[in-house]
Amino acid sequence: MNNISKTSLNAKTQPQLKGSWNYCRDFASILCSRESTYRGALDITGLDLPLIVADLFRSFKKAMESAFEGLSGTTMVVIAPLLTTYVGRIQAEFILPKEMQKDVLHYLKFSMSELRDFKNFETAINRIKIEETEDKHFISSLYSRTGKEDLAEKYKMQAKEIEDFYDNFVATEEKQKLIYKLKKATIIGESLIEGCYWGSFGLIMRLFRKYVLGENRFTGTMNYASEEESSNLGESKELTIFQKAVGVGSIFISPVLNSYLLTKVEDKEAVQKSKFLQIVQNQFDMTHGIYPKLGLLFSMTSLPKWISAIVTSQGWYERTERILKLLTVIPSWWLGHRITNGTFALNADKELSGKFNVQPGILVEPEYLSQTKNGTESYFERIQKSFPEPAKIHHVIKSTEGNEKLQNEAEDAHAKCLYKGFAAHSLMVWIINMGVNYVTKLRIKHALEN
Repeated sequence: MNNISKTSLNAKTQPQLKGSWNYCRDFASILCSRESTYRGALDITGLDLPLIVADLFRSFKKAMESAFEGLSGTTMVVIAPLLTTYVGRIQAEFILPKEMQKDVLHYLKFSMSELRDFKNFETAINRIKIEETEDKHFISSLYSRTGKEDLAEKYKMQAKEIEDFYDNFVATEEKQKLIYKLKKATIIGESLIEGCYWGSFGLIMRLFRKYVLGENRFTGTMNYASEEESSNLGESKELTIFQKAVGVGSIFISPVLNSYLLTKVEDKEAVQKSKFLQIVQNQFDMTHGIYPKLGLLFSMTSLPKWISAIVTSQGWYERTERILKLLTVIPSWWLGHRITNGTFALNADKELSGKFNVQPGILVEPEYLSQTKNGTESYFERIQKSFPEPAKIHHVIKSTEGNEKLQNEAEDAHAKCLYKGFAAHSLMVWIINMGVNYVTKLRIKHALEN
């Protein structure tokens, strides 16, 4: 087994770290250990809280509406792994023979690309056994450092189960086809559940506004116009037939789109010719079997949500505001934490490598530091290198093995970059939201004056 599972953090031999900073550092590591927890924290600090605080400057009811929207988003991101597990087990009852059904979570750990080719399927067994057991030992060591020995022991047992399972797993083409079918069905099934909620989100918000907040108008204009004035400005009280149709139809966007794209990437020739399909092939998958990647989260949540919310908006003032916020949220989701966390990590990585005279690529992964000839990079690749993805804690620990002092300073720097990045991202999004809200205020005032 790789040394990371034995030496990372040296949970057994080193005394437990004490002090408030060490607790914060450990918490940052746990937060960064999973895509879903990282994204959940990023959504709360970089989207929900700034939106709620900005809307408190408008009206309490608008802030309550934003809080409901934010809570919905964070909850659905955090419970996504539970949904994957639940859907996978149900799908297994219809796809897998009875003797295989108990091991469904082990089968989901294969990536989609590994399941499309038998040779890849065979070699993936060793990869999963090493990477997944290392990951479980790593999470165990993090919890052990914080004194949560019950959770630490739980992850150790899971590591042992994974190792035992793959030691005895025999690859066959029949299993490959069954597991591929299972994983594809699981993604589409979860897309249907997520799509049901997010596709109907616009209708849900209208109901929340009417029956919980007791308002039959867009709450964002309450401080700028009376109810009579808002009605004269085109804020319709009832949904049109078109809005109802789109609100219901949006439910099916995610499962239909994901089903189509997952089928499309089975065509190797089409994938080779299309950069978009290459992204789909990489992103429409899970990490560690049950954690949706960013691209899959986008297709399951953001896409149906924003289509539904924009179409069912209560007039063009709300609709325009939704569109303006969409243009800030999507870049923020993909680029915001790169500009903040990523930039801090890149600068700290340079300092760290210079201080210890080691190769850069500890706090950001080396792929973002590699040099290419001018003109061979795409626009998005240049953005990625200018604003790199900050490295996950697994990479930080693995790249500093054997140098305890470097590892400790790297962990400190990783946590500091994460917290500073979250704070900067939050402030940036708050300023943007305040600006968008002010645009709505100016438009209402201008309309009332004329």
